[in-house]
Amino acid sequence: MTRKQLLSAAIAATLAAPGAQALEFTADEGLSLAENTTFNLYGTVEPKVISEKNEDGDASTELDDEDSTLGFAFETRVSNAVTAFGQVELEYSSDDNGGGLDNQDSAFLGVKGDFGKVQAGNFDSVYEDLIIDATEVAEDAEISDEAFAGENNQIAYYSPDWNGFSFRTQARIQGRDEGPANEDSNEVGLSIAGGYTGDSWGLYAGYDDRKADSTDEYSDGSAIGNDIYVGENTYGVSGIYGIGQLEFGAKYSIQENLDNDPAGDETTFTALRGTFTQGRTEYYGAAQRVSPDDETTVKERDEFTLGVSHQLYEPLSLWAEAGWYDRENDEGDNVMVGAIFSF
Repeated sequence: MTRKQLLSAAIAATLAAPGAQALEFTADEGLSLAENTTFNLYGTVEPKVISEKNEDGDASTELDDEDSTLGFAFETRVSNAVTAFGQVELEYSSDDNGGGLDNQDSAFLGVKGDFGKVQAGNFDSVYEDLIIDATEVAEDAEISDEAFAGENNQIAYYSPDWNGFSFRTQARIQGRDEGPANEDSNEVGLSIAGGYTGDSWGLYAGYDDRKADSTDEYSDGSAIGNDIYVGENTYGVSGIYGIGQLEFGAKYSIQENLDNDPAGDETTFTALRGTFTQGRTEYYGAAQRVSPDDETTVKERDEFTLGVSHQLYEPLSLWAEAGWYDRENDEGDNVMVGAIFSF
C-alpha cells in the first residue's frame, strides 16, 4: 500500500483523480470517448525484501511485493455543474509471474459538483481517511488499526469545503447472501467523519457503527465458533500540524469489543506520528499504545515504526522500514527495504 499523506489528502479532492504521473488521453486527441471526457491509466511497481518473525520468534526473509497496482480512471463533464467520474484499481505481484491482476483494490462510480461528491462501490472508509491516516505513515511496517467498516458495498457522500469545515458519511450495505450464513437479513452500517482543515493543521472526529461487518473471531484472534455480525462502535479523534519541514499527527480512538472478548469491553488506541522532509528524502516514525480494557488475557502493548524514503527521481523512490509490535515472541516484528516506480 502506498503511504498516505493526510494533510494533502484532506485539502485535495478525495479519490477524485489518479496520481500526477498518469498517462492521459482525451476525446479531442482521437480516443473513442464521449465529448468532454478524460481517461487516465496509471500504476506502480513495488518490489520489497522483508524479514519478519513468526509466532515462535523465528525470522524468515523473502522477496515480496507491496501491492503493485494498475489503475484506470475517467472523468466526464455532464453539465457545467456536474461531473461524473469512476475508477478501477487492480493489484498484482511483481515478484510472481503466476498471479496476474488478482485483486481489486478499489472500484467506484460517482458524480461531483458544487453540492459535493457522491460515489458508490469499493473504496477507502471515510473513518480511515480522517482518523487512522493521521498516524499511519509507513509503507508496510504499520502500527495496528482499530476496527472499522469493510470497504465494499459502499455509498458515500463528501461535503463541499465550507471555509475549512467539511464532513463525509458512508453506508455499507450487506445483502442476505453476503453476511453470515446463520443471519438471513440485510444489514446497513453507517460511518461519519469530519472536521476542520486549516493552512497547516487539522482537527477531525469520526464514528463507525460496524453494523454491516461480520467476524468469526475476537479482537485477539481467538475463535468465536461461528460467524456473526459485529454491531459494535468505533470512534476517535485525530489532529495534524505542519511547521516547515516537520509534520505531526495524533490519534485517540476507542474500539468497542464483542461480548465475552478476552480484551474486555473495549480497546483504546493512542498514537503519535512525525514526518521530516529534507529535499527528496523523508524520515518518518510512529508510536502507539494499544490498551485493552481487561489485561488478564490480552496485555497492553507499545508499537513503533521507523522509516526513510528517498526519491531518486520523479517516478522512482526507495524506502526502508522497521516495525516493533510488543507481542509474544516478538511476533510480527520486521525490517524491510523496497522500491516504488510510479507511472
